Amino acid sequence: MEAAAFLAEEGRARIDLFRKRLGQAAAGPASVEPIHDLRVSIRRVLAWIAVRDALLGLDRDLRAARSSLKALMSPLGKLRDAHVKRDLIRTILPKGDEPSYLYAVLVAGEVQLREEKVGGLLGRKSARRIRVPLPKTRTGRGSGADASVAGSRLLSMLGRAVREHRKGALDPSNPDALHRMRLAFKKYRYAWEVLEPILPRAARNGGKRLHDFQTLLGAIHDCDVILADVRSFRNGSLGEKTECALETAVRALRSEKFRDFVHIAEHATDLCEDAILPGETGHARRR
Repeated sequence: MEAAAFLAEEGRARIDLFRKRLGQAAAGPASVEPIHDLRVSIRRVLAWIAVRDALLGLDRDLRAARSSLKALMSPLGKLRDAHVKRDLIRTILPKGDEPSYLYAVLVAGEVQLREEKVGGLLGRKSARRIRVPLPKTRTGRGSGADASVAGSRLLSMLGRAVREHRKGALDPSNPDALHRMRLAFKKYRYAWEVLEPILPRAARNGGKRLHDFQTLLGAIHDCDVILADVRSFRNGSLGEKTECALETAVRALRSEKFRDFVHIAEHATDLCEDAILPGETGHARRR
């Protein structure tokens, strides 16, 4: 299939889903699931735009739409982070520690503030009027190229970006390297989702493996964020130098998740290619 025709079909489906998710989130901004679904739909549209740019060249109208979507993602991301902190505290339930309790109260207030801001934002006409145009099929650079060949080439490039951070990410004292690897892997995963229907070979459960690994990286990053946040609150607002119960519990959770990451990273032949090509437990399929 030609790249232009394939990407037009993919774009139409993703744009329609974004419009649906936007309406659902506007009706329930205090609910975690609609906000999560909206963020995922935006990421998938942005991934489609990025893949289209790489295969067909930049489009002026899509550039403007991308800016609008990224602007919407910022407050949604802050609300998501507040929800994550709140839910993690609820799961761990540290007791007998005043700094932990005071931080939990702080997070509860942050959640309420973020929900109000997002509710107001999604209620505005400017948000409801966000449009992502579907560019007309044209005969520019790459429009007639075979999508599977061009897509595989793009995924190889994104995979190299992930591998560049692998060594540093395995160092438990280097959360920045792991964060950079997570961002690179996220770009790879969402591009893979766009291109998966036309990949010449794909592991049967490749999408799930990519999702699970990204979720693992995200869980470790969430721990790093809350650890830094609690430490800043404890040192700055409370003047406490001793680690609180919440920090101890989150640190233990991070260590557990990091061991899982190390096991995968050290045993995978290639963190990206293993999800495209069949491994020992994968099965190739032709499309």
